Amino acid sequence: MNILAIETATEMCGIAYYENGVLQAVEEENIPRQHARSLPMFYKTLQDKTKFSLNILDGIAISIGPGSFTGLRIGLSFTKGLAYSHDLPIIPVPTLQAIASERNHDEEFYVLLFSHRDMIFHQLFSGAGQLISDPAVNKWADLKSEVENKTCIHVNCDKFLEDHQKAKKVQPSAKNVGALALNHFEEWVEKKPYKLVPNYIAPFEMNKPA
Repeated sequence: MNILAIETATEMCGIAYYENGVLQAVEEENIPRQHARSLPMFYKTLQDKTKFSLNILDGIAISIGPGSFTGLRIGLSFTKGLAYSHDLPIIPVPTLQAIASERNHDEEFYVLLFSHRDMIFHQLFSGAGQLISDPAVNKWADLKSEVENKTCIHVNCDKFLEDHQKAKKVQPSAKNVGALALNHFEEWVEKKPYKLVPNYIAPFEMNKPA
């Protein structure tokens, strides 16, 4: 299966190409607030390197959120433009699940993604990477006691986890978005993605952790 995978839900901006299910190349960089300018350049660089054509793609995967409001809009708009031009399906990949694929342990863990001020997107996973909770957003003060004894994989939550003994900082990557899209293609694919929208999980839709 041949797919493009795009990550713009965080400060990381990236695009990866898989051919016959194998990663061929990835272009990505941590560039806050520069996604609109950089994503088309990364796409062109990737195309020059791999010589792929949209005609041979089976679909385009996109990190669908939660994450940066602007980043999510930029990524999905770019994805839809490519998909509509060649009648390609889109595979929306949950952002926190893509981050969770960086795990390297067998116990329950939280994925934490900084939103803004003291707001944190979060989701609980089993050691095997299975979902235990739905993605949500909360103030750190409401979340702190819930995660203090858990392993935490986090993106840009350093200031909240300075004294946390089981915290691991990671960087989201388009290659993880692509790998999940390949594994869940039939389950997640949107063959008519005209109404597809990002999973923003707006801060005013806060849910206290169980």
